[in-house]
Amino acid sequence: MTTGSRAHAVALALGAGALWGTLGLITRALLGHGLSAAQLGWLRLSGAFVLTLSIAAALGRLRALSWRQWGWLAAIGLICQALSSVSFSAAVAGAGSSLAIVLLCMGPLFTAAINRLWFGERLDAAAWRSMLLALIGLAATVLCGHGESAAAELFGPRWYAGVAWGLLSGLCYGLFPIFARALGAIDTWVLVSFSLGLGAAFLAPLQGAAPSALPPWADSAAWLWIAALILIPTVFADVLYVRAIALGGPMLATVFALVEVPASALYARWWLGAPIAPAQWLGIALFCTGLAGLALRRGPAAAAPAAAADLPAVQPETPP
Repeated sequence: MTTGSRAHAVALALGAGALWGTLGLITRALLGHGLSAAQLGWLRLSGAFVLTLSIAAALGRLRALSWRQWGWLAAIGLICQALSSVSFSAAVAGAGSSLAIVLLCMGPLFTAAINRLWFGERLDAAAWRSMLLALIGLAATVLCGHGESAAAELFGPRWYAGVAWGLLSGLCYGLFPIFARALGAIDTWVLVSFSLGLGAAFLAPLQGAAPSALPPWADSAAWLWIAALILIPTVFADVLYVRAIALGGPMLATVFALVEVPASALYARWWLGAPIAPAQWLGIALFCTGLAGLALRRGPAAAAPAAAADLPAVQPETPP
């Protein structure tokens, strides 16, 4: 991996994380219009699937896929889209949103462990220090916020269940770049589209026999927020993230996309006037320092993301 492609991958992952950071604000606005969290999850995935499938078809990118690729796409849809959404919601209900976000952000540790076991890739000591520093910063940013009441009795059965769900959501996050890498040569738009569509299909049974009604067409504000939900933290963010995986490998993309957490805190401050405690500012600084350490690394350990693997990265877009 050249210095230029690494810098490009870092920029793409940071862009994906910054866009994902808008999800909380957009969800908050739509909940105010009477939509449920389950309904929003399904709308987000299904709407993005229709849009990305249309783009892939318009660009002439749709090709026949092997059964192996369909299997990996089904795994992404089931585990990294549907199960991730369900497990994170269960973690919030059991352990609270702050702890749930911290557990979700354990994804890079799962990615590193899987890379080590499956592909023989190692992180050097400097990389581990930088990544752990970034994760400590994330924990401080989330846990030092104001105003969240406990979701369940601390160390009670429901709390432990919430922690387990949170760890599962982190595993789902950490598996996405591994599965995307295992797909081999596949177009970015096709990967994003089919994984979202399969995720929406797996979530559909949770909508119940009589799903909640959509907002009336006269409610233009609600439909603008729905469009934002589909476009910003889903289509745009997922495409950037998949391209970051293709250029920089699973670890780089997973870690740098965690900028989503401090970005969401800053968005809430700018748009909602939510206070940021001094400890949170310190956490953001630690997170940025850890990312800078990873970004500035040189040498063989920071080189090709799949040097020991026999599975290629996601194939860049190719003309028809």
